[in-house]
Amino acid sequence: MAGGGKHTPTPKAIIHQKFGAKASYRVEEVNDSSQSGCPGLAIPQKGPCLYRCHLQLPDFSVVSNVFKKKKDSEQSAAELALEKLGIRPQNDDLTVDEAWDEIVGRIKYIFSDEFLSAEHPLGAHLRAALRRDGERCGSVPVSVIATFDAKINSRCKIIDPSVESDPFLAISYVMKASAKLSDYIVVSQHALRRKNAYPSEIVEALATHVSDSLHRREVAAVYIPCIDEEVVELDTLYISSDRHYLDSIAERLGLKDGSQVMISSRTFGKASCGSECRLYSDIPKKSSDNSSEASGSSNEDSSQIKKSRNARASYICGQDIHGDAILASVGYRWKSDDLNYDDVTVNSFYRICCGMSPNGIYKISRQALIAAQLPFSFTTKSNWRGPLPREILCLFCHQHRLAEPIISSSTAPVKSLSDIFRSHKKLKVSGVDDANENLSREKEDTPGLGHGFRCEVKIFTKSQDLVLECSPRKFYEKENDAIQNASLRALLWFSKFFADLDVDGEQPCDTDDDQDIKSPSPNVFAAPPISQNEHSSESKTTNVLSAEKHVQSITNGSVVSICYSLSLAVDSEDSSDGESPREDIESNEDMESEGDAEYSANCEPSIDLIESNEEIEFEVGTGSMNPHIESAVTQMTVGEYSSFSITPPDAAEALILAVASDTVRIRSLLSERPSLNYSILLLGVKGPSEERMEAAYFKPPLSKQRVEYALKHIRESSASTLVDFGCGSGSLLDSLLDYPTSLQTIIGVDISPKGLARAAKMLHIKLNKEACNVKSATLYDGSILEFDSRLHDVDIGTCLEVIEHMEEDQACEFGEKVLSLFHPKLLIVSTPNYEFNTILQRSTSETQEEDKSGSQLPKFRNHDHKFEWTREQFNNWASNLAKRHNYGVEFSGVGGSGEVEPGFASQIAVFRREASSVENVAESSMQPYKVIWEWKKDGDKKD
Repeated sequence: MAGGGKHTPTPKAIIHQKFGAKASYRVEEVNDSSQSGCPGLAIPQKGPCLYRCHLQLPDFSVVSNVFKKKKDSEQSAAELALEKLGIRPQNDDLTVDEAWDEIVGRIKYIFSDEFLSAEHPLGAHLRAALRRDGERCGSVPVSVIATFDAKINSRCKIIDPSVESDPFLAISYVMKASAKLSDYIVVSQHALRRKNAYPSEIVEALATHVSDSLHRREVAAVYIPCIDEEVVELDTLYISSDRHYLDSIAERLGLKDGSQVMISSRTFGKASCGSECRLYSDIPKKSSDNSSEASGSSNEDSSQIKKSRNARASYICGQDIHGDAILASVGYRWKSDDLNYDDVTVNSFYRICCGMSPNGIYKISRQALIAAQLPFSFTTKSNWRGPLPREILCLFCHQHRLAEPIISSSTAPVKSLSDIFRSHKKLKVSGVDDANENLSREKEDTPGLGHGFRCEVKIFTKSQDLVLECSPRKFYEKENDAIQNASLRALLWFSKFFADLDVDGEQPCDTDDDQDIKSPSPNVFAAPPISQNEHSSESKTTNVLSAEKHVQSITNGSVVSICYSLSLAVDSEDSSDGESPREDIESNEDMESEGDAEYSANCEPSIDLIESNEEIEFEVGTGSMNPHIESAVTQMTVGEYSSFSITPPDAAEALILAVASDTVRIRSLLSERPSLNYSILLLGVKGPSEERMEAAYFKPPLSKQRVEYALKHIRESSASTLVDFGCGSGSLLDSLLDYPTSLQTIIGVDISPKGLARAAKMLHIKLNKEACNVKSATLYDGSILEFDSRLHDVDIGTCLEVIEHMEEDQACEFGEKVLSLFHPKLLIVSTPNYEFNTILQRSTSETQEEDKSGSQLPKFRNHDHKFEWTREQFNNWASNLAKRHNYGVEFSGVGGSGEVEPGFASQIAVFRREASSVENVAESSMQPYKVIWEWKKDGDKKD
């Protein structure tokens, strides 16, 4: 390409130059960021096709984030490797002198005959410049070239990286480079044009392609005054095909022409028409006079520039903007001479302001700018709503021109179980102490056991200056939980640099986590110049909930679903005694005169709906919802309606304007000190997950105690084959691989394709990574109420916390079939002890049901449970089954004690087949189960 010069090599190209064939890229498809691929899985994977790249270099490897395109994941992996090597692609490949030469060559090519007809958006600007009037014909504003030509912009950053935050530098560099082309380019004040006219035949040919569909069109834009006291308001641009649109913008800014307009390099999303929204402002008047005469006025010029800085425009742009500014969506696209445009509203500006902070990003993603707020705690992925913390952190860094977050996780030993028992005094757990003590000793000597995940997050500028290092000390059982919590800690730290964007922004702060955060730059971000007045931060709340409700009836960890609406209301007439006129009217039902009716109408408050949501879910106790809403919801019951009002603080003004459809009217209402009215309907409640509720009382969790209980019997019986009936996501099978056992064959059966897919992926990773005795593993898709002859006469069958998810008659049917047909030598069945629920649900007494006598009954531990048995019911079920099928049965449990009321939290029955028991099963084609995934140690896997 003539005059184009050599291209800046991509990160992947640099890696190839340095390592050649020694650099190995492996791209994998992922459907869920928390799961890895699994060869041989017979379940079609759903969801968008995403890619993650693994780059292996001689001394280390890196893994990219997830991307929609393979090439993006490869470039990301290469970029991460270069960061780890301390290599800066641009500075290592082009010197400053070479960068200057590149800019000069590129400018010459831009004004060539060839480029004039190019499909590049900059080509459309050149053609539009030829339609300008008089002396401006063919003159292209320098800001256009500096902004829309990525190659020139990237080379300007080599000369001075601060071009990223100061677009005027790029303009000055283009001007300086153009001065070297005096025989080819005419340089005027902030504008360039070709010295010799383009050939007439080229110009005439281009003129025939000009669209005349846009004669004169009004386009809504947002005017952002430099003076903070002046309001941001709606403005109108008049654009047409016969003039450059920058001239129209210059006219609104009071400038001579488009050459005096500076264009922001940052864009604010694409409008429906595809045009990009950008900020337009006056190019700052920076004095270049170095004479002693000018030195006296230099300070005055500097002071004037500082005074003219547009704080609001600079905040959303990330660059210094001077003078008044316009936010508009207008411009050219590739392969088109048509001018694309879209209306921009005032609330668009406030949404952009909101979206600059981590809290705002979360609010916008949930489409609940006033109601929602960034949680201060990540509990489980299933309870989290909205984009995950890691995704928000990546977006935040991108918006603030920071490098991609470097997230690394590690494992480390955690306390032995005996230490945990000694330190955890909430509930004394007995009955499994001896087994736990033995397992603790084994864990300390066994690789991969007793380990937890920690995560470290580092944020750098693009010039590799450290911004933040976040290293929470807490360990997590799952790697993804560690990653998300560390990312959230970083987001919460960044949030401190932004104005309060909540109706009530008070959130718990974790001082321990603050100690785990290091930052060499205490003032990373300037506070946003919006809604800084705090004089009304205290809100008056009038709640119409029943006066006798004082106790929180919905516990932390519950996921609730609500319908809500928020409106602004202003009474038309103030009451002298402090009571609202509306309340006076409602208390007097006998007003019948015409005058009274007229008074009533005049006193009706003016109400404007500003935000509503037909259904939104959030987790209670994590700060993910406006505290006014959460406080009200936790005192409600399903189907109950509540309404209350507060006086919004001034800090909430930006959020209210961001959701307002009529900002002029809403501004007027806000000036009258309105009330913010909440109306809420509680649609549903899902109590805290069974796992989380149990974890609050038991260390280790009951799920682990059940595994350890099963492991004890596996070792005692020297079993070689095990079937887990209702294996779900494979948590038991996966956990068993952490311990040395005699098991050689493990099998899982379930009816959930999603759960089986997760189980297959977990087992695939662990079986191929760790040495163990297991020689084969199989997962079947099938109902445990159906018999499959391939599973007949196994050594051990397990069915842990499964039967309560069936109807009671189905649980009885399963018991009959598993003992009579599957006929395992040993069967372990566990189910929740309903009597123990009163302990686990102490804080949920307000929502417990009542029996006919009026005494309160505990709820089931999981909303999916069809029943939960008392100890007597479970004992009767198991004893009768054992008697009918010639099995012995013994009862035990985990969590609590069998000798102390109310018994074990999880009750267990162990069925042992009597030696004389013989059941013949015909070796026919009773194989209804479908093999979903199969693994063999010798590598003979099914594809």
